[in-house]
Amino acid sequence: MNAFRLAAGATLASFLVAAVPAQAGTSLVIDASSGAVLSSENASQAWHPASTTKMMTLYVALKAVRDGKIGLETAIPASKRAASQPRVKVYIRAGQEVTLDNAIRIMMVKSANDIAYVIAEGVGGDVENFVGMMNAEARRLGMRDTNFVNPNGWHHPDQQSSARDLAVLAMALMSEFGDYSEYWNTGAVQLGKQVLKNTNGLVGRYYGINGFKTGFVCASGFNVVATATRGGRTLIAVVMGAHSGSERTIKAAQLLDDGFGKWGGFGSTVANLPSGTGGRAYSVCDAVRRGGGALGDDVESSGPITVSSGHGVGGNSDGTSDRFAVGAPQAGVGGSVLTRSPSGRITLGPRAPLATVNVAFGRTPGSASAPLAANAVAKPDTQIAREIQPGAPVAAGLVGAGAGRTASANGAIPARSSAFAATAPGDEVQPPSDAFRSGPLRLQGAVQAGAATPASLRPGAAAGIKPAGRNSAAKASPAKPVLTKPAKAKPAPAKAKPTTALVKPPARPSKPAASAAKPDA
Repeated sequence: MNAFRLAAGATLASFLVAAVPAQAGTSLVIDASSGAVLSSENASQAWHPASTTKMMTLYVALKAVRDGKIGLETAIPASKRAASQPRVKVYIRAGQEVTLDNAIRIMMVKSANDIAYVIAEGVGGDVENFVGMMNAEARRLGMRDTNFVNPNGWHHPDQQSSARDLAVLAMALMSEFGDYSEYWNTGAVQLGKQVLKNTNGLVGRYYGINGFKTGFVCASGFNVVATATRGGRTLIAVVMGAHSGSERTIKAAQLLDDGFGKWGGFGSTVANLPSGTGGRAYSVCDAVRRGGGALGDDVESSGPITVSSGHGVGGNSDGTSDRFAVGAPQAGVGGSVLTRSPSGRITLGPRAPLATVNVAFGRTPGSASAPLAANAVAKPDTQIAREIQPGAPVAAGLVGAGAGRTASANGAIPARSSAFAATAPGDEVQPPSDAFRSGPLRLQGAVQAGAATPASLRPGAAAGIKPAGRNSAAKASPAKPVLTKPAKAKPAPAKAKPTTALVKPPARPSKPAASAAKPDA
């Protein structure tokens, strides 16, 4: 009986543990330099990453730049598949180009799904190949609970990650590509007349915020990976499964406040946190819909954001960390602090003005010398011709094609070809070896002086030459004009004019036409 009760109790406990994450979500705070865990809540629970997926899209793209496979000024053509992605998007049209640099800025600030596909195709050649690269990097980095199906985070049942894995990815980006930190901490971009603000509500509100990325699909709820630096310490906070954008932002701010108030953790690091159970990610769509908030990741106001105090985190349930008194301003925040009203609502102040970076579709001056995008090289029908500026040196040819092209090693007519009969050995004209390394394509193959003969043509070609007809030479060659004496020549019509090149003008007679009038004897 006792054994039955124990078994039943264990089954109930395991059920309750499994049921908790669906309601409570998942979160993690770590020290970015050491990986020390400062707080953890179901950190290895499988969860749908939504647009935090784009952090791996960024990682793979920057690694390709580092390896010289693509350049930041490479112009990437948008495919129909990329242009047809669901919103959030910036409505790039099929055939339009955007540089990798501008594409990354738009993707990270606006979380544009269409631009994520443009990057994937430009780096990987096609989306499927790029997703394979994403999963390979996830395995290499030790992201044990992660599987990617697409590069933009659009919902798929098999696309999942965990708070732990996203923290590992954030650490990798910061340590390997710290020189590119502007990509994940830009406040806003201006595309044409539109100013697109960062979907991360902490940007412009939370003191010391550095980035990273938000995400939302109904099944995942509202996710965010956030980093902030204070007093020489940088923390990474991950929140997954919030029921609104405001709750996500407030909870991340609470976690960061709580983390900055601690100097020690649980004695564990993000690397040795246990892996998840390997099950399917939870869906919190019903709870999100009941919340009544906006179902979108791009809904962001510049004013204060507020949630009820019931959304506190751990010992920080009153809305402020133990380090800061309620309502007390934090140094350097400029008014944007977590406060708790008498009614129990937690508020994060309005956004400070955001610095805006201009972005645009199309090429830049550096695009002419940048490597071609992978989708342009892999599919000749989408290759983009180099843009040649008047008076500028021409940089032609496929970049990154390996060894330099030569006249005889590029599918051209081989050197010393017998396509033309030579009048003497050694008279062949061969283009220089660097004829195809730069500039427009030149004549390829051997060009030899002399006239073509049946013997110089390929076998069987001479049989197609028909013999000339007997009268063809006479018909083809005009008769040479015969010069006659002026005395015997018939007078030309009044309108006709003698041709000086063929007829010699008559000598001037001494008497006016006297001898010409006499008949023959």
